[in-house]
Amino acid sequence: QWYQRRDMKEASLADLKQRLIDKANLMQARFERETALLEAKQQWYQEKQLTMLKEEEDEYLAYCSDAMFRIHILEQRLSRHKAMAPNKYKELNERLIQDSRLAPHL
Repeated sequence: QWYQRRDMKEASLADLKQRLIDKANLMQARFERETALLEAKQQWYQEKQLTMLKEEEDEYLAYCSDAMFRIHILEQRLSRHKAMAPNKYKELNERLIQDSRLAPHL
């Protein structure tokens, strides 16, 4: 019984760790995708800027502004997630240690 409870604790911690890693990877992928889209749009603009209509340039500038905002938010979220992940792991570990059902067996 005690080893099952210890294993439950370890499995819970491993599951949280994997979820935190998966979430960080998803955020990183979104950040990279948004950055790549912006870079492609900037390349397109460089090629077309001399023949571009005013409306197209305005649309491009609006797109860049929105994209930079999204990239900034994604960067902040990823940074915050990375900063908070160790605390979340520590908090779960402490909760599991203090759990009356598990504590006597750990």
